[in-house]
Amino acid sequence: MRERFPEGWNPPRKISRDAMEGLRSLHAHDPETFSTPVLAEKFQISPEAVRRILRSKWMPKREERGKLLEKERRRKQEYIAKSIERERGELAERFKEKEETTEERPPSGRWQKDDRLTLR
Repeated sequence: MRERFPEGWNPPRKISRDAMEGLRSLHAHDPETFSTPVLAEKFQISPEAVRRILRSKWMPKREERGKLLEKERRRKQEYIAKSIERERGELAERFKEKEETTEERPPSGRWQKDDRLTLR
């Protein structure tokens, strides 16, 4: 294992405890339908991560579970806050670009003296 993961196991995509429990229950219900590759695709994680989740029997104690749930909630809130901030920045850029392009272009529906297509 150390040859495959010299820095230790740190998957790029992580799933919640509830998702892990769901993954285990699906596999326990029907292992042939919910094989490791199928679960990896459905949960969008690596087959190695699925294999490790299915093999692991560790369950947190009540106190630890509360701490883990709180940590998970905080991570989710931080992710949402970052997403909102990023979207606001993108929206501000779009409005700025739109203002710049509308200033360059004459307002539509108005006659201008230099307009050759204006009927007099």
